[in-house]
Amino acid sequence: MKNLLEKINQSPDNLKKLTRIELEQLANEIRETIIDVVSRNGGHLASNLGIVEITIALHYLLNIPPDKIIFDVGHQVYTHKLLTGRYRTFNTLRQYRGISGFPNTQESETDLFTTGHAGTAISAGMGIQTAEQMEKSSAKTVVVIGDGSLTNGVTFEGLNNLGASKKNLLIVLNDNNFSISKTRGALSYYLTKLITLPVLTKSREEIKEIIEKIPGLGEQILKVGKDIEQKTRYLVIPGVFFEKLGIQYFGPIDGNDIHRLIDVLKNIIDKEGPIILHTITRKGKGYKPAEENPEKFHGIGPFNIDTGRPLTESKSTGFFVGKILEQAGEKNDFCVVTSAMEYGLGFDDFARKFPKRFFDVGIAESHSLIFAAGIAKAGKKTFVGIYSTFLQRTYDQIFHDICLQKLPVIILVDRAGIVSGDGPTHQGIYDISFLRSIPEITIFSPYSLENLEEIMKAAFNWQKPAVIRYPRELLPETVQEIKQNGKIVCMGLGSMASTARQACIFLNQQGFAIDFLPVSQVKPVDDKIKQAIGNYEKLITCEEAVLSGGFGTSILEFCSEKNIPRKILRIGIPDAFIETGSREKLLEVLELDAEGIIKKIKWFYENT
Repeated sequence: MKNLLEKINQSPDNLKKLTRIELEQLANEIRETIIDVVSRNGGHLASNLGIVEITIALHYLLNIPPDKIIFDVGHQVYTHKLLTGRYRTFNTLRQYRGISGFPNTQESETDLFTTGHAGTAISAGMGIQTAEQMEKSSAKTVVVIGDGSLTNGVTFEGLNNLGASKKNLLIVLNDNNFSISKTRGALSYYLTKLITLPVLTKSREEIKEIIEKIPGLGEQILKVGKDIEQKTRYLVIPGVFFEKLGIQYFGPIDGNDIHRLIDVLKNIIDKEGPIILHTITRKGKGYKPAEENPEKFHGIGPFNIDTGRPLTESKSTGFFVGKILEQAGEKNDFCVVTSAMEYGLGFDDFARKFPKRFFDVGIAESHSLIFAAGIAKAGKKTFVGIYSTFLQRTYDQIFHDICLQKLPVIILVDRAGIVSGDGPTHQGIYDISFLRSIPEITIFSPYSLENLEEIMKAAFNWQKPAVIRYPRELLPETVQEIKQNGKIVCMGLGSMASTARQACIFLNQQGFAIDFLPVSQVKPVDDKIKQAIGNYEKLITCEEAVLSGGFGTSILEFCSEKNIPRKILRIGIPDAFIETGSREKLLEVLELDAEGIIKKIKWFYENT
């Protein structure tokens, strides 16, 4: 039994009554709880183990509410949840109707925003603090960001505005040298150099060389003062990058030392103006396998605590895509770009074999698409790998920098459809709808591994923008048509094809004459679909995406434009945010499993 966690669960105010030694014990109890639950349910492990002391210290010193904490990296909130009355239900983490793995306003008033994408917290914190100051409230707002957040453009927009505004906002930078893939970019390099710089042991020339390499600031620093010692002081104390933006900088300090954290935070928490405290933490702290392999344990399914090995070895469709790219890379000269998702996308083998043609730009999704557009403009075939949920952040770049220029950038969209465990911020169900509105783009949603391989091989010859979207779960090897010569056809798109086909087989066994057609192309409407529209009186579309603006809607629009009278049933996801749960459970709830599809088709067959 976790004695201190149980006491805090009864009343979060009990945290403030603990001694410093008890706070250390609490950190141990929290780590044990997180490791235990994630080993059974899966989740984000390494990052949560690293931020335990920071979260405890903030809750220890703040009065929440009215004080507020906003976590920019939403998947680092496990400790926060355990300290805010959710210890007893924490075992339901990432389960249907259980505790979300991200901040969730419906769970607790201490979760300020329901968030899942990095880069937003500073701007949100500024907004909250602006309103608080207008009301002359003394409530404090603290923003916790990760070093990976510093590769995100929205973060810089917030920092720039914050420095100019002089708002009272404390930013805690949790720097563990990793975002999801190892943090890339000049700024993260600068932070790492700052941490490891043994100033007193380096020669003047070595220090000068380091200062010169700081992006955008090195030359300015060298112009200040008359000697290297003075210039070095401006670098290390008090953090010239943030000071130049008008933000007071303190640190770096050990973010896993609860005593130092509390001492420093006590001294700065009531200071006026914007402040950043730079903390250094160990990702995976307290669990050796996660410390040794933090990327593997960033997001992981159920695993054996003793060995750290996954309980099930399952390959994803993304792994299959990565293998196709790796094999094609031997014969074709092309580039691959991603945003801190090298391992999640299954691109690690390609990155290792072709390091000069693989580019991980960090948590900078918008930049990744423009960067890819530049590569394509110079004549090099380019693939961009991204999760569907993060593709939402790149709409303008797809429109403005790729499709308007008619550049042959191929966007590989992983986690398309319902995503297990991560809740409403990570469901990949909106991409078809917002992509269909953009001219010049072709959208594919493969229904089998065989179909996916055909599409991928063809992609190397495409001369226009295209999207290939696929689920995390491994697609079936193949999906075949069913021809009963009936008057009704069910068209199953992408990941829904296999399930829709099962439903059609069952219905045909019950005496219903229903044909089935697997579909992989959403836009433009291809000849196979046009032929089906011409041959059947009733049409059914099945998709693992929102119905508004989706594949079924494209069929409605086509029939309307061509003045083709057809009765159409669209099966898909309603106009709603989808909660946390396993993909299987959520498909059942949404009646997108075989049983639900059978029920809907029977009604349509008998009542239209």
